[in-house]
Amino acid sequence: MRDFNAEQWNRYRHPERAGWYARTSAGEQTVYFREASQFEVDAEAACEFVTCTYDTAFMLRAQHHDALESARFWLNEGMVRLPVGMAQRYQEMAKRGQYFNRLAQRLNLTPEELDLHLIANSISDAAHMAMLKPMSSQFDLFAAAA
Repeated sequence: MRDFNAEQWNRYRHPERAGWYARTSAGEQTVYFREASQFEVDAEAACEFVTCTYDTAFMLRAQHHDALESARFWLNEGMVRLPVGMAQRYQEMAKRGQYFNRLAQRLNLTPEELDLHLIANSISDAAHMAMLKPMSSQFDLFAAAA
């Protein structure tokens, strides 16, 4: 959810903020966001944006942006607030979404074709565990001492 443009311009667009960006609980830098007790949308600010700013020209420009760009915008402007302590989970979902979006673009697949591609190229849980088993002793620094 990192937004380099927001980091660059927040000092001018939002001079009242103490920081230009935020961090997740795992320390990953993300777009500035505010937290609330649960996921919240500032309906008044969102309505004002949609009715006063979101004209046809804006809509045509925004069509070519990824969905994550929209999420970054809504978070940075404070129209959407994340639940307290959940930023890392949303960051992980954003990364997963970006991965699949880029994979579909790279392979030139529709969403349906991407699903079929993933199914055709996936392995079972048992096969995955079998692949991890030889590596598990590699990563256990204390296995030899035990």
